[in-house]
Amino acid sequence: MNMLHLNIFWLTFGCGLLLIGFSGRKYRWGPGVMLVGIIGVLGMIGYNIYQLLYHP
Repeated sequence: MNMLHLNIFWLTFGCGLLLIGFSGRKYRWGPGVMLVGIIGVLGMIGYNIYQLLYHP
């Protein structure tokens, strides 16, 4: 799988977690799910920056 397919997969997964967490924000688990989605998307961005800078 190349970088584009991996990015689309992780972005879809992270945004899905954000959607689920926001829908359940009045429950105890909602903000935690949103936090995992945010960390997933930011982790994907950080990994892409690392790949582009240190692995030409």
